[in-house]
Amino acid sequence: MTPSDETRGPPGGGLDLQPDVERLHRVIRREPHDPVEGRERVPWYFLVTIVVALFWGGWYLGRFGGEFAPITHLAFGARQSGIAAASEEQSAIAVSDPVTAGRTVFENNCQSCHQASGLGVSGVFPPMVNSEWVTGDVSTLARILLHGMQGPVQVAGVAYNGAMPAWKDVLRDEEIAAVATYIRQMDANDASPVSTAEVSAVREAESDRSAAWSAAELQQAPPVAAPAADPAAEPAEPASAQDPAPAPAADADTTGGER
Repeated sequence: MTPSDETRGPPGGGLDLQPDVERLHRVIRREPHDPVEGRERVPWYFLVTIVVALFWGGWYLGRFGGEFAPITHLAFGARQSGIAAASEEQSAIAVSDPVTAGRTVFENNCQSCHQASGLGVSGVFPPMVNSEWVTGDVSTLARILLHGMQGPVQVAGVAYNGAMPAWKDVLRDEEIAAVATYIRQMDANDASPVSTAEVSAVREAESDRSAAWSAAELQQAPPVAAPAADPAAEPAEPASAQDPAPAPAADADTTGGER
């Protein structure tokens, strides 16, 4: 095609300056169209895989989900007796040998802050050794262990300002009594042991408290006396040691026999 052909008008003369749209796009139309993404047909094996996966997932959840059967977590039921036995054993050890049990509790929960020596970190974590808060009133120490302590405090002549966590929801009364006994006899400390009854008395007396203690509150709080040991056990000893009580019973039996 020559340039004269492009501008030559229709038969009869004249020039046709209007471009031929079809002629201009003829080259483009000869080229194949580019593929359009997303319009390809999904392979049949992919659809089959999805269906099988859905059926398998439903079966697996129904078989091992545990929410559609009355035996949910039955596998853990057999462990309850072992866990309960271990807990009872730890409580028995804490009562029979509080120093050993208290050392274990201290190493697991307190040593990271107060250090294995009980000397703490000066200005950061107060010491357990030579601490008036440890060797002083048992109720004060039990309150600190149960509910925690925060704010400024003087310990062995050094000022501290931090927070100690509460252990009432973590440790049992036997464990708290054991660790209190251990730190009251740690190194140079020479204070009396702490009984479980004393800790339980403080827990019951302060059962409504949820906030940590401050030093000022602890100094003003009155001591809590532990309950007397089994009031029913005291009259039992005189009754077994003396014979007047069985004598009337023997008379009654004799009288009944005569009747």
